[in-house]
Amino acid sequence: MFQKMIVGYDGSEGSRAALEKAISILQLNQNAKLLIAYVNEDVVGEEIAYSGQPLGSAPILDDMTTTPPVPNDPESPRHFARDYAVQMSDSIQAQLDEHQVSGDIVAVDGHPTRALAELAEREQADAIIVGNSGKSSFQKFFVGSVSEKLVKESPCSVLVVK
Repeated sequence: MFQKMIVGYDGSEGSRAALEKAISILQLNQNAKLLIAYVNEDVVGEEIAYSGQPLGSAPILDDMTTTPPVPNDPESPRHFARDYAVQMSDSIQAQLDEHQVSGDIVAVDGHPTRALAELAEREQADAIIVGNSGKSSFQKFFVGSVSEKLVKESPCSVLVVK
């Protein structure tokens, strides 16, 4: 059974399903640790921020917010990123609270495949759990899918949830 799991989360239905699967595994093995990571592809670097100290973010794709907030100050990209991070953390925390489980929320910057694989190595994770992309065959041909690339590049097992 997995002892340390990382869930790749982007707010999509696939990532919500991945988090649900991780929660069900966590409920079977209450000694396991859960780390939920969302990736900001727009920021260069590999900074990590635990919830409460956001440095990066990713767009939220849920019922509450479908478009990013417009920052009041165009000179303040950190304010904009902080708003994204707070919204993403709130969305993840709501799902955890619904099942009365705990997990750490982390923002990582960079390409999703590389950022999640490096986080898994750094955290010595047993598994990365991600959702199916839902991309068409045409889209996958041109850009590929994070889950497919992660299976090849990850230092640990990868569970792709449909």
